[in-house]
Amino acid sequence: MVNDHYALKFSIILCKIKTMKLSRFFLILLFFSIKIFAQSDYILGNITNESGDKLPFASVHNLRTDQVVVSDKIGNFAIAAKPMDELRVARQGYERKVVSLNLENFSKSLDVRLTTIPQEIEEVKLSFKPTGILKKDVPRLNPPPKVVELNMAMNLYMTKPLNEVTPRATIPSAFAARKPGEGQLNLLSIGSGGGGLLGAVAGLITKASSSAKTTANYSETQEFYKRIKSVVDISYYTEYGLDEYDFDIFIAYADRVHNLANNYRNNFNKAAIEFKLKEAFAEYIKTHKFSKKQAEG
Repeated sequence: MVNDHYALKFSIILCKIKTMKLSRFFLILLFFSIKIFAQSDYILGNITNESGDKLPFASVHNLRTDQVVVSDKIGNFAIAAKPMDELRVARQGYERKVVSLNLENFSKSLDVRLTTIPQEIEEVKLSFKPTGILKKDVPRLNPPPKVVELNMAMNLYMTKPLNEVTPRATIPSAFAARKPGEGQLNLLSIGSGGGGLLGAVAGLITKASSSAKTTANYSETQEFYKRIKSVVDISYYTEYGLDEYDFDIFIAYADRVHNLANNYRNNFNKAAIEFKLKEAFAEYIKTHKFSKKQAEG
């Protein structure tokens, strides 16, 4: 009986020991499982290129969960993953890379390095084969389209007639060189069949007044205006408030009304021109207001 009692107690103690070992085993197994699953929730990483430069805005795709994240400005990313997952990393201009995860990737940062896609330059084939002779090679080269367009515009412009009269470098008739004896009376003919001296003077006046009138061009008109300003006393007009600029405008007005340049540029008659100017000025001051200056004294 005593032996049976001790045997029973030994069995109970043995069962307790076995139960304690089994529980401890399950506790250790649960601990490692929790640790593994805790580490496999997220994975952290960094993306660079072959030169070590950080690559921002690269996409990281978990092929199992179909989740996609984008790396930040310095190439860092974080994505939910587990061991044996595959991550596909891609960025424009770089070759895609697929990374298979294992337990070691969860204990430290996952460094992903992408390789730049080589850019192939299209081959350029030269159809033109130079001969080395400049006179032969230059005409075969096609000029740029802008140069062709500019040359066409210049050629078209050069073929059009001018819209303005081209000034001519001519000497005004008043300053032209005279022939010997031109404009002088032949004293030998006075009183001989020509009506005497009065007849000769009358003939000259008639010849001067009957000279053909032609239209003055721009250069001749400007020279005629300069001569008027050099010989005509403009104090009469300045007393009415006209300055030199106003007098130039008035001369153009008088010329337009009385055709002064056409009538007198080749036969400059100071007295007749001054009379026409004063006649035109009487009408000019009716439409243009000037304050007449009071003479001092």
